[in-house]
Amino acid sequence: MNLLFLIPIVVIIAGVAFMIIMNNKHKAAKSEIDLDSERTKYDRYKQELLAQDFSKLKQWMEGKSIDAFTSASVPQSTANKVQDLVTDGIKNVALSTIGVKLTRIETDCFWVLSGNDLHFFSTNTVGELNEHIVFDNFRVEKASLQYGGLLKSQLGIYSKSSEEYLPKTYIITFDIDGSSLSLEIHDRLNYGVDPEDMLNLKKQLETRAKYQVVGEKFVKISQDRFPNLKMS
Repeated sequence: MNLLFLIPIVVIIAGVAFMIIMNNKHKAAKSEIDLDSERTKYDRYKQELLAQDFSKLKQWMEGKSIDAFTSASVPQSTANKVQDLVTDGIKNVALSTIGVKLTRIETDCFWVLSGNDLHFFSTNTVGELNEHIVFDNFRVEKASLQYGGLLKSQLGIYSKSSEEYLPKTYIITFDIDGSSLSLEIHDRLNYGVDPEDMLNLKKQLETRAKYQVVGEKFVKISQDRFPNLKMS
């Protein structure tokens, strides 16, 4: 018998065995994470992440307070609207003053709550600041918030079993002098696995927990500050 025929079989068996082992390790590591307990560490995690993983936010805020922060994205509907404005040559002064670069952004974006202002940041492909838009107290007090479901742009990346790690979104809609502008707020900071941590499931889950604890607080703190953002 030609042993070459056995190679694919061995590879398949090894692959299945590896998946079973990693699955078991994932379940074991996950069982050690108590999200309710992790949530009590919000203040510590917030400071840790601002000092380490998201230190650029402090730089971009130029000394202004960071009361809460999380990830963000631009809905396709908003991207289409802005693109139409540019394509049709319509000069909307109000939209221009808050930025017309809101095309569909697939790079990292962030929200920062600072006092009574909401700051929206988008980055380029190397993580540097691309766009900084400030929605002041006047605009935020006229905004509305609704639940937007799972982040649609990432649905094709994750398997069904991994949906729990997908960001849930909230749609915040601003009234810009009669024109509506909608942007997405994530319920957690977006997490990309460091290649060095690919096999370290415990560290991955601990980091995910930190990102969720800090990110999910953004909406609650914003709603406490702006009652109009509370959803019925």
